[in-house]
Amino acid sequence: MSNLSHRLIVLFSLLLPVPSLGGEITLKNGDIIHGELDSINEKQVIWKSDIFGLVKIPKHEVHEFSSSATMPLVTREKETVTNCSLRMDGVVTGHCDGGEQTSLPLMTLIVAEPPKTFTGDIRFGFNRKDGNTDTEDLDFIVNTQWLHDKFRQEVDLSAESEKTDGNVVDEHYETNYQLNYDFTERWFSYGRLGYTKDRFSAIDEQYQLGGGLGRRIILGNQMKLNLQLGAAVLVSHYNESGSETDLAGRWGMRMDWPIPGTDMTVFHENELLWAMSDVNNNQAESSTGIKIPLLGNLFSEFRYDFDYVNQPSDGHKRADEE
Repeated sequence: MSNLSHRLIVLFSLLLPVPSLGGEITLKNGDIIHGELDSINEKQVIWKSDIFGLVKIPKHEVHEFSSSATMPLVTREKETVTNCSLRMDGVVTGHCDGGEQTSLPLMTLIVAEPPKTFTGDIRFGFNRKDGNTDTEDLDFIVNTQWLHDKFRQEVDLSAESEKTDGNVVDEHYETNYQLNYDFTERWFSYGRLGYTKDRFSAIDEQYQLGGGLGRRIILGNQMKLNLQLGAAVLVSHYNESGSETDLAGRWGMRMDWPIPGTDMTVFHENELLWAMSDVNNNQAESSTGIKIPLLGNLFSEFRYDFDYVNQPSDGHKRADEE
């Protein structure tokens, strides 16, 4: 190995420190994995390893474990006990806020981490080409979610810019804020604010204010669906014909499907807006792809985006694909 390669590996290791976790799990073949318990489902113990990240271990391969991570535990009486740290030595024992839970059989035990109050993704893409034609293409997307009791706040930000030979040929900015209220486990209501700016569309700027109902569905193959239907007031500023206010219907959908046996996730999301006064006046956006974990919280993404505007500006097509 060259000195340069060695230095790069050392530098990469320094930039990505691995925290040391205090628990350990012992398998029936004698292997010991240090880390902490992440969750237990019907068939597997999910272990958060110091080195390997999340490791999925079949229950019948586990000999014993100890973990200081705390999580809710469902007792035999179907009651939920909070802040339980678990230890297994033949059977599982839980040290919980409500007292010690003893003689818990691993094969029927299911525990999970409490839902995270803040989650989010940041996606960044940059492409540059120099030669007969000089191009620069920049994409930046942020999706965040805050959870507090029955309220969920979601913020989405995106920016796209493309230059060819120093001239801007594509520029699009969008931000959305949505407040959800979960009035049952599956049903929720929402209010939504949005702003879009596109220099190369007939609609230069657009403001959106609306609300509606939504439903979450989890299928047997672990596919998760988030369906939304509502109405919105659209205030649109056109490049050539001034401003216009419309009442529009809104449809939104998000699908996430963890591929069995892998850590990859297939996703699809779309949004459709149509003016109540003219259903042919509509806008649609969709994004379909696969998310692939790399290292720690880093991931790569292969994605196909499709945007449709029924009223494009002169010289532009109705559909945009990327």
